[in-house]
Amino acid sequence: MRRLHDFARDFWQGELQGPGAALLGTALGPAEAAFRLATRTRSAWHSRRRWDAPPIPVVSVGNLVVGGTGKTPVVRWLAEWFLERGLRVAIVQRGYGRDEALLHRRWFGPEAVFVDSDRRRAVDMAASRGRRVAILDDGFQHRWRAHALSILLMAAEDPERVRLLPRGPYREPLSAARRSTHVLVTRRTAPEPRSDRWRERIAGVAPATSPAVVRLRMRGWRDMAGRPASPPGGDVLALCGVARPRAFAEGLAGLIPGGEIELVAYTDHHEYTVEDVVELLARCRGRMIVCTEKDAVKLSAFPALAPRCVVVDLRVEGGPPEPLRTALQELLDRCAANAGASPRPSGNAG
Repeated sequence: MRRLHDFARDFWQGELQGPGAALLGTALGPAEAAFRLATRTRSAWHSRRRWDAPPIPVVSVGNLVVGGTGKTPVVRWLAEWFLERGLRVAIVQRGYGRDEALLHRRWFGPEAVFVDSDRRRAVDMAASRGRRVAILDDGFQHRWRAHALSILLMAAEDPERVRLLPRGPYREPLSAARRSTHVLVTRRTAPEPRSDRWRERIAGVAPATSPAVVRLRMRGWRDMAGRPASPPGGDVLALCGVARPRAFAEGLAGLIPGGEIELVAYTDHHEYTVEDVVELLARCRGRMIVCTEKDAVKLSAFPALAPRCVVVDLRVEGGPPEPLRTALQELLDRCAANAGASPRPSGNAG
């Protein structure tokens, strides 16, 4: 199953070459065409519809591809920006992939996270509990409510050839970027020229979004409970259940110079079992296991891993770039005015 998953992932990312990949692409062509037609029909229906106004402003964070653009660290980054300025934030999720909800509850407390398959209901609940702004995780395709800001994420590592599901990882064509108010190109390990090419490409399709590049960087070490930990020494077993496992391994290479990294990759949002843990401990052979925060919140249920595992943070570097920063400040001012209070000064932190 893992080999099948690796094959599908590489095909999606356009990394497979040869007659087999060409044949599979041709076979999936009609399914892609059907999906494109359904997407176009859905978008046209939403465009003719009058959106409901939510009780509090909604900041949507989403993407065009299936996973891997850095939504979780970007949502955290935005929530922290508002919280530092005194605004009570709600994180709204539909509940797919419990790791993200667990992470946000660890970072911001359970009272700040609202999980519901009906995200309109979740926003209403957040407003009734005194939250002043809702950050909608994976909300770009959720068009049942008006968004104060719609932030679309494109990863520099995204395939440059846009192929829609099931032939590729894209949910919508690039032209859908015009629905967003801002586009951020997230960059992990891709060369800087590639992120610049993506920014220029999006600017050509959706110039009103003024796309900017933000860097996602691995930094800091934690234990399974989230406490500061020492970095691993020597060779490691790199464990992840994320959409871009190779980017995880490449990022670790810069943090562990001279150490050999063996990558063990599961499917995105993988739910770990006792059998998985037994296999991992057998493969350690004296090495430390390094995992992502998304994996750690689920692996913490297995105490036997705690002494053998350290966690690496993935954070957005710096503050919001312009023009997003100005839009966030205007939203903050509007929330403060509606509450009859003065906003806290933003200072120079960005």
